[in-house]
Amino acid sequence: MREIAALWRMRYRTPRSARALTIYSEHESYYAYYEGLVAALKARTDGGFCYVTSDPNDPILKLQGPQIYTFYLNKLLPFFMKMVECRVFVMTLTDLHQFHLQRSVNPVHYVYVFHAMNSIHMAYRHSAFDHYDSIFCTGPYQVRELQREAELRDIRPRKLVEAGYSRVERIHAAWRSRTPASEPIRRTVLVAPSWAASNVLESHGIDLVRTLLEADFDVIVRPHPETNKRYPNLIARFETDFAGDSRFRLERSVRTDDSLLQADVLITDWSGIALEYAFGTERPVLYIDVPRKVHNERYGELGIEPFEVQMRDKLGLVVAPAELGGIVSIVNRLISERESYRKRIVGIRAENVFNFGQSNEVGAQYIVELLAKKPIRKSE
Repeated sequence: MREIAALWRMRYRTPRSARALTIYSEHESYYAYYEGLVAALKARTDGGFCYVTSDPNDPILKLQGPQIYTFYLNKLLPFFMKMVECRVFVMTLTDLHQFHLQRSVNPVHYVYVFHAMNSIHMAYRHSAFDHYDSIFCTGPYQVRELQREAELRDIRPRKLVEAGYSRVERIHAAWRSRTPASEPIRRTVLVAPSWAASNVLESHGIDLVRTLLEADFDVIVRPHPETNKRYPNLIARFETDFAGDSRFRLERSVRTDDSLLQADVLITDWSGIALEYAFGTERPVLYIDVPRKVHNERYGELGIEPFEVQMRDKLGLVVAPAELGGIVSIVNRLISERESYRKRIVGIRAENVFNFGQSNEVGAQYIVELLAKKPIRKSE
């Protein structure tokens, strides 16, 4: 009934101008990737826009008009997607028109916004981006990959927009605005892996955290949202084993960037957070070399090494699981060499990230221009 009421309110109580643009978020954590774009759109759209979330606890639902109209849709989302009549639909969910979420029967322009800086062909399913009209690319490597993909396969024409990546800009802005008083006195390590079956938390997490705590590091464990959902027993074990230790913190939400700003070193595996952390804080990453996170077994067909693979030995160090006994000295080495890593990371970021510091303005302007175009009739 709540969703039916939302559909009724959207259709009969929301201005037509606001219904021209819809943004969709699967979970409240994804607002972090939209926040800057939403602010830029609010400043550029006179009639506002709609924001649909499938998370009943999404804080965005507490916001209403005149610039943003929010709605909760979950069970009725497939119906809504199939019949939506907006001009532009923005989403950060892959695999449009592959499964239960289909393109609308109406002439809608679909814009994809990345929620990770990874390449498009290893960490995502085959054909994950086939059915979008515009793709906001984070850097030139994604443009090359999407162009190569289009050469190899018969894919509908897509506009590859040199947009950039808002989340890393937000992290960097917070990093630059920190004060000496806000700098942590103690050494802090953030453990934030991916959610693949071989992720660091599942394979080595307990021993890794215990070793770091014994060396008197502060340790923050930040599971991926999918890990929280798929492996609740594993998360419960961290809570039980390290309960009462003031140096340990389990961070269940990925919406804020606080832990990234506090950490002297990030420990991860194949998670996209490595790129966000390194480019945002200009600090090094320690990669645990567990098996690759591969969601597309055909990724080798592009003949391009994924960006997240290329960056591993440039943004930090790669350590085999068998070498974890020396993890303390490796972390201390990264901390001591932080300045040399900072200089290197700044140069890599300049070469590989579009419009750093201006991505929200670029993205919002592109969407506004789409809205201003003459609608395409169904027959076209």
